[in-house]
This record gives sequence, C-alpha cells and structure tokens, in this order.
Amino acid sequence: MISNALVEMKKITVRKVDWRIFIINLVASVIPLYFIASYAYKLQNTTIQTVFIIGCLSIVGGINFLIVKSGTYLIDIILKDDEIEIFNKDKVVYNSKYADIHSYNIYHFINKRGGYILRINNKKQSFCSLLTWAEFSIVTDSDRKNYTIIKDTLNAKIPDKKKINGKDYILKIFSAMPYIFLGIAVLILIGIFIYLIFYLK
Repeated sequence: MISNALVEMKKITVRKVDWRIFIINLVASVIPLYFIASYAYKLQNTTIQTVFIIGCLSIVGGINFLIVKSGTYLIDIILKDDEIEIFNKDKVVYNSKYADIHSYNIYHFINKRGGYILRINNKKQSFCSLLTWAEFSIVTDSDRKNYTIIKDTLNAKIPDKKKINGKDYILKIFSAMPYIFLGIAVLILIGIFIYLIFYLK
C-alpha cells in the first residue's frame, strides 16, 4: 500500500548540474595534473614535493568546484498521483504520465555525497541529469529525504520500469573518474619518491 506522502502532490527543489560544463571540467582537470607531476618530478626535496603537490591539487580542486557550481541551477520536480513534471522556473523540462514511462533509473553519482542521477524515458522525450543538493556543497536532511521520496515514488508507481541501459553504464564509469585521477596522482607521488630514493643513493 502506498503511503499518503507518495499519493499527495509533492514539490521537490533540487540543483541540476550542466553536463557540458561538468564533462569539460573533468577532462580539463587532466591537463594541470600533467604539469603538476612534471614539475614535481624536477624537485629534489621530498618535503617540498609533498607540499607542492598537495597545494596544487587543493587549488585545482577548488577551481574545479567553483566551475562546476557555476554550471548548476535549481529545478522543481513535481510528483503527482499520476504523473511527474520537471520545471526550470516556468519552463517545462519534462513531463510524463507514469503509465507512459518506458524505463527509469535513479542512483548515487560518485558516492552518497556526490548527488544522484535521475533518468526517465518515454516515447516522446527523456530526462537524464546529475542532480545535487539545493545548497550544492551542503547535504541536509531535507536533501536526503527528497532523494528518498523521488526514488520511493518511482519504485511504487512503476516498479517494473526500473532498468539499466547503456547511458547508465557510461555515467557509472564517469562517476569513477575522480577515484581514478586520485589513484593516478598517488601512484605518481609514490613513483617520484621511489625514484628520488634510488637517485639519491
């Protein structure tokens, strides 16, 4: 039995991330990593190397954060008894009867603090976006509740339509990119330390 919270109309405000800015920023972050590693390789003092790498990565991370944030905007998701509507201010971004939805998926992006992907498809239109918290950098109980309401509503209304498609697999690969970059940075740092140890001998 569906609870009253799911039956009643619910308006949820979330922050939508612009895919173009997010992907361009993600790819562009590789370039400064190359120069940081190249310059750190030339430093002989391991303490200076460590401070240099940590400082540069912090700056790059901060700049990336600001760039991604600048490409976000608030949208409203309206969950009705028989349909879902998504608005950007007064503009309708997506609307569909639950009965017309062919497939959907909702899952966390990167981790539980990195926002989540909402993908909905019907015959005429589709919506696929990275949604994050209303305040972007701060996750509140209301944000967590909103994610749960969206997920539970779709699961209750169209439980047999939740499917994984090719786009979901691609997005899951993208969600792993920060961990991949972090792993590469750590390996580079370890490689530099090992080289200096043998070089100094």
